[in-house]
This record gives sequence, C-alpha cells and structure tokens, in this order.
Amino acid sequence: LIEEVAEGARDFNPPPSSVRAAARRSYRARRTLVIEYDDDPLDESEEVETLLQEAETVMRNKRPMVDFDVQRTVLKGGHATPCLAPPLDLATKAEDILGDDSAKQTLLYRGADETVEELVRWLEEGNL
Repeated sequence: LIEEVAEGARDFNPPPSSVRAAARRSYRARRTLVIEYDDDPLDESEEVETLLQEAETVMRNKRPMVDFDVQRTVLKGGHATPCLAPPLDLATKAEDILGDDSAKQTLLYRGADETVEELVRWLEEGNL
C-alpha cells in the first residue's frame, strides 16, 4: 500500500479476499453492531458477522481474557434506508403538522428513524 501511494496511486480497490483476510487478522473492536435490512439485495450482513466471529477467534488465541460482542439485527428497509431521512428541521415541521407516524410514512423515513433508535439502544446498552 505504501509503495502504491509513493507511486502516485489515489484510488484503492482491494479484492474482497484481501479485505476479508485483513479483517480476520486485524479487526479488534470489542463491540460491533451489524445492521441488516430485510429488503436489501446487496446485503452481506451474514458474511460480515461470520467474518467478525472468525476475527474474534483469532484474537482469543492472542488474548483469551478479552470479551467480544458481535450483534446482528434485522430491520425493515432496503440498502438506502439509513440515508433517507430528511433534514431535521423539515422532519420536525412535518411531525408537528402531520404527527410523528404520518410524517415518517409520508416522507419515507420510518426506516431511518428505526435505524437511529437501534443504534441508540445499542450504544446505551454498552454504556457508550
């Protein structure tokens, strides 16, 4: 990688096998939340979860006393769901006028809102 940068490379497109090998060898986060959307044809959550569990096994061989927590949750939505929230000021105005549920349905951000709720739940669970 350093040689490629020295030679002027600006874009990196490592093959998936290289990314998987590096993650197995180097991933060390003690808590990880993997969010899967039930209508996402591009989803690789199961593969990511398996990869992270393999990384945990590698790390346990080095540091057996360290605890790891990999959680996978499935939410309604598709690949772009977490990106569909409108600006906060618009969402707040719509909720004031239409009510929470109606605004989320009309502006199509119920899934983004549920994603935020799941992230907050996970963070609070870990006291982060």
